[in-house]
Parts: sequence; structure tokens; C-alpha cells
Amino acid sequence: MVDVIEREIIFRTLAGNPTAKRVAERALQIEDEEEAKRRENPEMYPWSGFEWSDIPAQTAVLNQLVIDELLVTGGPRGTYRSRSTTAYKLKDPELVRECLEKLDEIEEGAEEGDIPPDLFDFILGHDQVKDLLWKSINAERPVHILLIGHPATAKSMFLGELARLPFSRFALGGSTRKGGLEDYLLEFRPRYLIIDEIDKMDMRDMSVLLSLMESGVVARLKKRMREIEKITTTVYAAANRDNNIWPELKSRFFIVHLPEYSGADFIQVCRGILVGREGVDSKLANYIVKSIASHTRDVREAVHLGRLCKTSEDVDKLVTIRWPSSRLF
Repeated sequence: MVDVIEREIIFRTLAGNPTAKRVAERALQIEDEEEAKRRENPEMYPWSGFEWSDIPAQTAVLNQLVIDELLVTGGPRGTYRSRSTTAYKLKDPELVRECLEKLDEIEEGAEEGDIPPDLFDFILGHDQVKDLLWKSINAERPVHILLIGHPATAKSMFLGELARLPFSRFALGGSTRKGGLEDYLLEFRPRYLIIDEIDKMDMRDMSVLLSLMESGVVARLKKRMREIEKITTTVYAAANRDNNIWPELKSRFFIVHLPEYSGADFIQVCRGILVGREGVDSKLANYIVKSIASHTRDVREAVHLGRLCKTSEDVDKLVTIRWPSSRLF
């Protein structure tokens, strides 16, 4: 049985790297042709593997795919290597074939179908922002979007919905440096990168992000060698304020400033989320919204109460804890 991790590694490499996919498709074609020749003439000398010119691809690209365990040189599959020539073979041709077929299914039938048709539906209002995001998702080339606004302006809800997109990855700006954004990008090669609190991102990660958004190039040092990849990624980000974001980085975004909900919008949004998404009884949802509307415009406060409370008495108790000044004496 093929190791699940090995399948995942190969699929991720092919799904997130168009160059790797092209090399794998051509390599599989070459290996199939050689296998057909050997069936016709079993006495043929064993095939030593393909060279860079057969693909064609730069040797640096092929060597990186050896590191990524898509290709092999030497070893049990019997490739040839000398000072002047290196021959390559797919490490596991049948597994690569399986992953390519699955990826073709996704790209042909599920690339659009996998985009949830109800994306943004539970977010009430902000119709122009929704329209903009849909245009960005369907654009032929990346159009990066930055949402700016005070807490409780639906930024996180929009990012949460965008994180439902196929081949998307979510990151918090304040925690990207733990592994390095370049490692994160080269490991997952996301089609959509979703970043909350981008204003808290480390300066070095902002530099990596700038290169990604400007040219699609991501570079890192690995085993004393500079590894460079080109990936196509659309970035969706949010921040409470943009003071700490580099001006040159901001210029790569289409920036949208989200206004705070009006009182009427806040009530409508909270009711919709509590009843529709959280499954709260409509009467209790109405009571929750009525109880907090004079204290906040943060929809998350309503969600907290919806998850904690079963009765109106529960709501009263928690409201007086959350907003002590509302307690009656």
C-alpha cells in the first residue's frame, strides 16, 4: 500500500507548482514511450533515464524535484550520472500518474465547482465588497485585496469564507515568522493565501510577501543553496489599520475600507448568523441581539452569547458580566 504521506507530498508538489506538473507529465510520457519500446524489443539495453534536454528544463529545476522526491538520480531505479551528464527518472511513475489524474479531475471539473456557490452568503450587506472579491477570484491574473476596518466590520468573516476556497491556506500575520513565510509558501504553494492581521507581520515576511505579489517569486536558503520558485498566488488580507504595512506592499493591494455596521445592519447580521449558522432559536437570537445592540457592533459578541446561552436568563447574566455598567441596582 502506498504511504499516504508520500502520496500527499507528490500531490502537493504537483498541485502547487505548474513547472513540476509540466516536468512530471513530460517525464511520464517519456517513460511510457520507453516502456512501449522495451515491450516490442525485450533485448533492448536498459533505459538510463531522461536528460534535461528531453523535457526540456533547467538542471536546477530538475535537481530541486529530486530534493522534493518527485525524481531520482541513481539508486534502485537505475539512472545514469557522470561528471557531464545526469539522467533522471520519476521516483514512482504510477503514483505520479495517479496524482496527475486526480489533479486533472480537479482542474477540469472541480476548479470552478469546488468554489463554494454559497461563498459570502451568510455575510449580510457589503454587496459591493462581495462583488469585488468574486471578480478577484475569477480574474485571469492575481488581484490582491486588502480589507481595512475597525473590529467587528466583517473582515474576519470575509477571510473565513475565502479560506473555503480550494488550495487556500490561512495565516496570522503575527505568527508567520515561527517557520518563515517563504517556508510556508514553498511547502503549501497555495493558490489563495489568506492573511489576518497583516499589519502585525514581521518585516522579513513582508519582504517575502512583496516578492510574491510583485513577481510570483519566492526564494529561500536551503542547505547553503538559494532555492527559487515561481508560484501563482492571490493574496487576501485584513488589518484593523494599515499604519505598519509598508507603502510598497500596500500598493500591490486593491484596498477596501470597511465601515462599521449601522444599528439596523448589526441587528440583521447578528440575527442571520445566530439563526442561520449557529442554529440558535429565533426568539433567543432576537433577545441576544436586543440585549447587546446598545453595547457593541461586534458580531462575535453575539456569537459568544449564542453558544453559551440557552435561556434569556443566561443572556442577562452574561451581559452584566461582559458590560458591568449595564447592571441595574
